Amino acid sequence: MKQFLIKTSFFLIPIVFIVITMEPLLRKIPNDYEYKDSYLTKNSEHIKKLFLGSSHTYYGVNPEYIAGNSFNASHISQSIDLDYEIIKKYKWDELDYIIIPVDYFTLFGKLSDGIEYWRVKNYNLYYDMDLSNDLSDNSELLSVNFKSNIIRIIKFYILDYHSITCSKLGFGNIYKEQNDLLKTGESAANRHTKSNLSKLNESVAILKEIIDFASKNNIDIIFYTSPAYKTYVSKLEQNQLNLTIKSITELSEKNNNCKYFNLLDDPEFYSSDFRDADHLNPDGAKKLSLKLDKLMSN
Repeated sequence: MKQFLIKTSFFLIPIVFIVITMEPLLRKIPNDYEYKDSYLTKNSEHIKKLFLGSSHTYYGVNPEYIAGNSFNASHISQSIDLDYEIIKKYKWDELDYIIIPVDYFTLFGKLSDGIEYWRVKNYNLYYDMDLSNDLSDNSELLSVNFKSNIIRIIKFYILDYHSITCSKLGFGNIYKEQNDLLKTGESAANRHTKSNLSKLNESVAILKEIIDFASKNNIDIIFYTSPAYKTYVSKLEQNQLNLTIKSITELSEKNNNCKYFNLLDDPEFYSSDFRDADHLNPDGAKKLSLKLDKLMSN
């Protein structure tokens, strides 16, 4: 029995040690959220064009092709309530434009209510936002499964894997081969179609607060609907799509510091511009970035 306990201890002690030290190890791994918060803390006062939004912006807007000092502050699955939190947090002494995508799903959900709610912890931990008091929303170890966390630690500390996936100006420039445009069109459309549209009023209210903030600070807003491939567009539920376009059009028409551009099925974007049916590849991102820059210039 004594030998068994000794052997068990030798086995368990390293495991206990790993678990205790995992949280600080995980927090020290560089990531996009920490990087963007640090960049904005140092540079927000001189940014002239701020891009917000979810993965459509993250992979779709490259500030290298935007005239003037600009930054892509989007994140995967970032909802407009979090866009507003970013706007409120920093000083924008020279900001001329806030550019926000209003896509098929934008007005009908929040990150905290979706399947990627675990990402809320990134805003609490790395943006120092007080979005939730739940323990799991304030811990790497409790918000991500154990196996994934072990892999992250091994990749960074042992394999020296580069963990920041955006460019210096916030663009998600990791190359990915094109996925099947037919399959990804249908799956993404299904994923983005909401059975409950009750979040609309709350989302519009947040947009009104952003517009009011911008108006008080002499900032113009560009709203746009991101380009998508026809296999995605053709599968969208018309009521949800029409509500989106109607809501953002009305908001833009009522506020003289706002403009809206619907680029959803823009004919200038071809299959070769997409990494999947609703995300642009780097070539498509260059095209969209230049188009948005031109719209602001005009």
